Amino acid sequence: MKRILILGGTGFVGRILSEKLAQTDNRVTLFNRGKRNPGILPEHERIQGDRETGDIKKITSNDWDVVIDFSGMQPGNIDKIVNMLKGRANRYIFISTASAYPLEGNIKTPIPEEQETLPCSQEQYESPDIGPNYGQKKAECERILLAAGWLDTIIFRPGLIFGRYDPTDRFYYWLHRVKTQNEILIPEEGKSKGTNTFSEDFANVIYSAIDIPSHNKVYNAVTHDPVSIREYLDIAVRLLNTNPKFINAPLEFLRENEITEWLDLPLWISEMDLVMENKKMLNDFPVKMRSFEESVAMCIDYYSSLKWYEPKYGIKTDKEKELIDKLKS
Repeated sequence: MKRILILGGTGFVGRILSEKLAQTDNRVTLFNRGKRNPGILPEHERIQGDRETGDIKKITSNDWDVVIDFSGMQPGNIDKIVNMLKGRANRYIFISTASAYPLEGNIKTPIPEEQETLPCSQEQYESPDIGPNYGQKKAECERILLAAGWLDTIIFRPGLIFGRYDPTDRFYYWLHRVKTQNEILIPEEGKSKGTNTFSEDFANVIYSAIDIPSHNKVYNAVTHDPVSIREYLDIAVRLLNTNPKFINAPLEFLRENEITEWLDLPLWISEMDLVMENKKMLNDFPVKMRSFEESVAMCIDYYSSLKWYEPKYGIKTDKEKELIDKLKS
């Protein structure tokens, strides 16, 4: 039995992992603000608090075999935690992001873990604003943890995470289109490719990291080979047994109409494939990854249970229809 502290743990991948841990004899404590799904996981102990305040001192109430950090974004906070837990924690598993890498320009080859990460200026370090500094802050959090030589650190850099409990709807956006529409606007013929991360398999990898005896320090946590938007849509069409027409939107048209990459049309990044190597993770962790098609099928079952609600992310259907009408005129 291990004493495990989870920072976060009730939202997305953390929730899946916490559910899995509830079936074991490990003693698990969740530290979070109690705002996301507060009534779930009564099997686990809880410490309620805001990690960005003096509440974080509450985590020194116990010694921990493993700390799993889903919510760390501010380097100053990570620095405080590392100092607080010296002599009180053995292993620290940090969920970082692919955004820690410099993603500007045309990336020609898969990104290895050895790729240099983004620098973080003092201004970015101190800024309370996460959004525009997200990758820089996460990269600095990593450096602080890796510099703590006494701490057994494992860092995971996932790609776009999709699956059960996803609060963003970025992956779901395209499934919903295939399920509900006769015509779908796709950017640049859907050629944009990425290596994504299926939530169920990622949770299994993190679970395996709790006990793994020897390991590397940093892992690209992507669970599939590269898949393009069009390949994803073709799989979704087959699994959902629908027959939508794909309406191609050239890059020039999208820019003229102020359609933003990733935000308006999820998974689309023009002139760049966000592809990461994952050999280290596959070699080190005894987790059988599902195929991309199996993962999509599980997502379809999940969203069917939620009655195919309107996605929060991406352009609205009326805007999409307006753009399609322009292209057809």
